[in-house]
Amino acid sequence: LYSPELPSVSLLQKTPSSPVSCHATGFYPHSASLFWRKDEEELHEEVDHGEILPNHDGTFQMSVDLNLSSVTPEDWTRYDCVFQLSGVKEDIITKLEKDRIRTNWVKPSDMTVLVTAAVVVVALILIGAAGFIVYKKKKAPDNSAEFSEQLNPET
Repeated sequence: LYSPELPSVSLLQKTPSSPVSCHATGFYPHSASLFWRKDEEELHEEVDHGEILPNHDGTFQMSVDLNLSSVTPEDWTRYDCVFQLSGVKEDIITKLEKDRIRTNWVKPSDMTVLVTAAVVVVALILIGAAGFIVYKKKKAPDNSAEFSEQLNPET
């Protein structure tokens, strides 16, 4: 029915301190294995295996998390994620590299830029609104003077 389909494998990380997840999706059949290695040896400690889940197109996905809290950045290069699909000779090997990791957190530097931009925009809007109100007041007909006399009849 299906020929074996190899997945796309990506590295995902929610925040800089959370585990790195090696995520494989789009493979078939579901007899596949996904694991982390260090120095070519399969890891069992600090590793959390997710279950194989079906995709809506009949393929499957799975992920395996690696806790890096005790790993120094220099040692990252010793780690890789290996995907093996039954019936397929080639493994997909994904090295643990910072620039390969997809995150959905915004770097603090980018955040600062966004906040600064937002503050500037709000300030411009307020200045514009204040200017517009002053302009409207200046253009208002002179009945505003009569109005103030009614409030202070002594003058």
